Amino acid sequence: MSLQKGVTARTRTRNRHMLERLADKYDPKSIEAAWYARWESEGAFHAVPDPSKAPFVIAMPPPNITGRAHMGHGSTYTPMDILTRMHRMRGENAVWLPGQDHAAIATQNVLEKELAKEGLTRYDLGPEKFRERAAAWREKYGHIIYEQFRALGFGPDWQRDRFTMDAGLSRAVTKVFVELYREGLIYRGLRLVNWCPHCQSTLSDSEVEREDTDATLYFVRYVGVDGGDGVVVATTRPETIFADVAVAVHPEDARYKSLVGKMVMRPLSPTPIPVIADSAVEREFGTGALKITPGHDQADAEIGERHGLPAKSAIGFDAKMTADVEPEFVGLDRFDARRRAVDVLRERGMLEREEPHRLAQGLCYRCDTVVEPLLSLQWFVKMKTLAAPALEASRSGRLRFTPQRYQRTYEDWLERIRDWCISRQIWLGHRLPVWTCANGHISVAETPPSACATCGNAQLEQDPDTLDTWFSSALWPFSILGWPDKTPELAAWYPTQLMITGREIIFLWVARMVMMGLHFLDKEPFSDVLITPLVMDEQGRKMSKSLGNSLDPMELVHEYGADATRYGVVSQMHAGQDVRFSVARCDDARKFGNKLWQAVRFALQTFPELQQAAAMPVPPVERWTLADRWIMDALADAIERVDAAAATYDFSEWSHVVYTFVWNQLCDVYIEVAKDKEPTRAPILAHVLSCSLQLLHPIMPFITEELWQHLPHTADRIERALWPTQAAGRRDTHAASDMARLLEFCKTVRDLRAIPQIKYRDLSEVHVVGADDTFAALVQREDGIVRTMGRAAAVKLTQPGDGRPPHALSRRMGSAEVLLPVDPAFIEKERGGLRKEIDKTSDEIASLERKLAATGFREKAPPLVVQKEEARLHELREHLRKSSERLDSLSD
Repeated sequence: MSLQKGVTARTRTRNRHMLERLADKYDPKSIEAAWYARWESEGAFHAVPDPSKAPFVIAMPPPNITGRAHMGHGSTYTPMDILTRMHRMRGENAVWLPGQDHAAIATQNVLEKELAKEGLTRYDLGPEKFRERAAAWREKYGHIIYEQFRALGFGPDWQRDRFTMDAGLSRAVTKVFVELYREGLIYRGLRLVNWCPHCQSTLSDSEVEREDTDATLYFVRYVGVDGGDGVVVATTRPETIFADVAVAVHPEDARYKSLVGKMVMRPLSPTPIPVIADSAVEREFGTGALKITPGHDQADAEIGERHGLPAKSAIGFDAKMTADVEPEFVGLDRFDARRRAVDVLRERGMLEREEPHRLAQGLCYRCDTVVEPLLSLQWFVKMKTLAAPALEASRSGRLRFTPQRYQRTYEDWLERIRDWCISRQIWLGHRLPVWTCANGHISVAETPPSACATCGNAQLEQDPDTLDTWFSSALWPFSILGWPDKTPELAAWYPTQLMITGREIIFLWVARMVMMGLHFLDKEPFSDVLITPLVMDEQGRKMSKSLGNSLDPMELVHEYGADATRYGVVSQMHAGQDVRFSVARCDDARKFGNKLWQAVRFALQTFPELQQAAAMPVPPVERWTLADRWIMDALADAIERVDAAAATYDFSEWSHVVYTFVWNQLCDVYIEVAKDKEPTRAPILAHVLSCSLQLLHPIMPFITEELWQHLPHTADRIERALWPTQAAGRRDTHAASDMARLLEFCKTVRDLRAIPQIKYRDLSEVHVVGADDTFAALVQREDGIVRTMGRAAAVKLTQPGDGRPPHALSRRMGSAEVLLPVDPAFIEKERGGLRKEIDKTSDEIASLERKLAATGFREKAPPLVVQKEEARLHELREHLRKSSERLDSLSD
């Protein structure tokens, strides 16, 4: 046997075996885990720098190690996987770089809650044991979230996995800190910071979340030292009056011109304080007079700095009143002190009135504790110097946002930026590379110094504080590539091409990555930023445990498969709009997968030659039939539209284009026509199916890989076959126009046949009255399509006045009239059957509506159950509508 014959024999045996293994029905569980294991073992996701190819690099936003995957991961990470797969298929040097974040404050909060269950605190363990617990937690939950990513079909380059506390990344963090310090961009100072009393740590401005809440506006009188009435001030925080150092009014406010420069008496811990004028005061708020407390409010601190006022503290780091208040208040919790302050002010006759007020309360973004602005000696980064180039990158167009509205969000924040407090009083994270000697001098170095850089003292102690998590995250795009070393990865893959993330961390992360990338590598870390939508429930509510509407993506994978879950997520991601997620879309995707599965089964069973050839050339155009020309035109259109959708990150459009092409054009039309087994059908059907699988593969990778293996192919893996270009199809506007008219006609005939419910196998005679010559010729020439798609045995073409068949159902189609002769006896029988069906469906709808409206059902039932019932209700209502239309048609 020759070598070629041996290969052919093995190919035939392989394909026959593959057909035997293609199950009757699509079952995701039977293929997904097996294919993922195979891809990973073969290194399918691994890439090495290749300067000969265009790079496509995405740095994965490192998920926190605080829990499991959620729907936010589905909407943010699925697009990354989709785009990486597509660019790999385009022959680019595509890589998706994974990693995880230590998420210092978040992880510490979770661990402290776990310790509380054991009756312990972190202080019972001490820093080192606590960090050991954190390492074990990361080992457990880091593994869990990655396994969930695998179950979702995500394919990052696992061999390049990174962790923000890895030695290499930690070295980069230290180097950046030291260099910024030497440049004078990092400094230590006593400033007002955001303090979380629960976490016992500072927070950056971006880590403080604002939540509207009900509060009270207290109107308090500050009497004049000269015995006059003084001024009434409106405040929501009477407990901080102890730290007031002035009262401010607007310089153009005529009500208070005579008071500016005079002294009034502070009503708690009474002492004279001045009345000053400052243009930052809002004349419309309260009385137009503002108490100035630089030690407890950022706006007050800025006013105080302009006027040279001191800053005092009335509240300590434990959120209790300090010794610098009246004796009865010392040690009180700040909120208890507020209530007591109101009572005291009322007793002293200083409380004029109270009014309800809506307040944007500052909360810790991790534990929801009310944040307290406090004076503290901390480490800061000077941001204006770093922000200027990052702002220019956006304004010049080198950095682009999708949706574009987030460009303004990014720029607004940079224009108003304040210095960044980067020191944290927690145990998890990167220690500050700062040492203090016995004489109080500070040394900042990349490695532990042997002696003080100022005085030579050898007794050094490292600062116990750690760095803000976002400091290390800001270096992510280049630290994961080996910086500060000059690695091949850094040379080939920096800058990356795209960052995909959520709107909530544009300030926390995106802007800081741009600043650090520009400062240390003189280049933006990415040119495009895609902001993914928020995933809400079908009622438009944010998913949360408290509402009981959270969806676990793993439940969706278990129920529908990873492919259907991925499709269900991205098919609802419409151009920048938040997603009202419907589980029904996952069910639709599962049905779509089965439709595709059956299409391949049909092709293999109908055309045995597809089981024997490794690849089949598409026949010359001259041999193509109208249906062939039409499907190839539709394929070219689908490829063009998918490319356009991918270029604009419109994943909903991408999924919709492939769905409608495969279902409505390929399966519902061409496969039906292909049953005539014309010589061109097998190769064209195989070609169109293969291209469809390629277009769908980035979204639904498992089923497309499985089906690819059963069709004739040149590449052993679908991703190794080049992405189809428009040349894979062929534009033909004439074929598209002719086929559109034929299909409209066939649908009209089918609609008429549906009225008397003529069985599919029974063909009908159809009359067409008044057709133009072009259409008449088309119907006669393509009688095979008419017979298959319209189930018409014959078409009689007549002109008005030639006579009509008796008892014919009629529909207009342009200037022509389509007639279907019917037996008059069927009408009454069908009417009775339809009435019964309508009554039954109406009863089912009423029952289901009562169930969904029942008290407590939506609150107690799992979200998946509720959504399934709502989907069923929609189906019943649609069925009722169609049945009613049919009855109306029969009545006519």
